[in-house]
Amino acid sequence: MKTVKNSKLLRINGFTLIETAVVMLILGLVLGGLITAIGQSTENNRRADAQALINRVEEALYGFAQSNGRLPCPATNTSGGLEAPAGGGICTVAHGFVPAATMGLQGRVNADGLLLDPWSNPLRYSVSTLLSGGNRAFTSVLGMQDLFATPANLVAGPTLLRVCNAVACTPLPARELANTVPAVIISMGANWNAFAGADEVSNAGNTTIGTYRITNTNTFVSREYNDTNFDDIISWISPHILFSRLVTAGQLP
Repeated sequence: MKTVKNSKLLRINGFTLIETAVVMLILGLVLGGLITAIGQSTENNRRADAQALINRVEEALYGFAQSNGRLPCPATNTSGGLEAPAGGGICTVAHGFVPAATMGLQGRVNADGLLLDPWSNPLRYSVSTLLSGGNRAFTSVLGMQDLFATPANLVAGPTLLRVCNAVACTPLPARELANTVPAVIISMGANWNAFAGADEVSNAGNTTIGTYRITNTNTFVSREYNDTNFDDIISWISPHILFSRLVTAGQLP
């Protein structure tokens, strides 16, 4: 009789252990799913915040142009968030960072005074080096005025920025999204510290300025988001909207 009782007890205890194990497995799967969902939600929120920040920068660039008759030069890693040089003209670098201090933009900045995206990486900002009337067409008042008066100067070429849906940008024009771009703003996304894809390298990875990766070409890539190999967020200034804003502000005839 004692043996039977022990046997029943073992069966009951064994069933309880199996049941507990199953419950723990289910809880683990549920918690794992929740963690994944929370992580994805957090990343989606960061991307939405980054896009909103870039939109704010874009509007600030138009606003700066309306007040000053030109676009600002990029900030460098040592200019404290100010355009370099002060007053524009021939920019110290064509590919640098958003001059948030010059434009009076509020937001998180790092020790170098550079405006940060939601991943704590400085926003990149590039501007065309196109000449018009002997002056920089977009970063000097005289150049902007001459370009507006001589629209034939606004043709695709090596000194204007262009945006494609792949770095190879061929065949044309199918892959070319815009080819007379005055300025580009970029967030490098979550993988800013480690990326190797050619499209992202073209946007902000050809060379370095100080300790920051930066581009040294005038071809940028905007394509569908992929968390494995492309998470850049990019926006660009339209020359036609720029001219319209300057005319409205009385900066151009």
